[in-house]
Amino acid sequence: MLCRQLLSRALARPFFQSYSQAHLIVPQPQFDKPLALPIEKRPNVMKVVEREAISRANVDGRSDLFIRRAAPKDRLCAGDVVTVETKNSMADGAATSSFTGVCIAIYRRGIDTSFILRNLVQRVGVEMRFLAYSPLVKRIEIVHKGVGYRRAKLFYLRENPGKAFQLKLLKKTGK
Repeated sequence: MLCRQLLSRALARPFFQSYSQAHLIVPQPQFDKPLALPIEKRPNVMKVVEREAISRANVDGRSDLFIRRAAPKDRLCAGDVVTVETKNSMADGAATSSFTGVCIAIYRRGIDTSFILRNLVQRVGVEMRFLAYSPLVKRIEIVHKGVGYRRAKLFYLRENPGKAFQLKLLKKTGK
């Protein structure tokens, strides 16, 4: 009996009070419409979110370097000599460092796309992995297109480093 009375009292009260329109704050969307392709009837939500994240991170057109369907002369390929200029910290934008090396691998994973560069520094092999859309990466520049590489991953250059570094251009630009 007591339970019925408590239940009827609880249902008689409104769960939330109605607010006037002046008290409601509606956030403005960052994009006018979702970046769905026109041929998609029901777009996958995660793909749309990933496209939006890439379009926000693509400040200098670097996504063109990582499009798989682009012509090999326009995209970054394994075997290319690449210079990457990175910021040392987010606070001080003026302090940058650069690394030049042979691209030995590219991992295309949407917003998490990364690539590995290898170079010899004081006769020691150094490999650096860079996230393509990281805010710390200031600039990615292809210095020289690789010729004669027929593999997607050039990990064999670790055992035979002389083959990659026969390029005169890499010896001139490498520090």
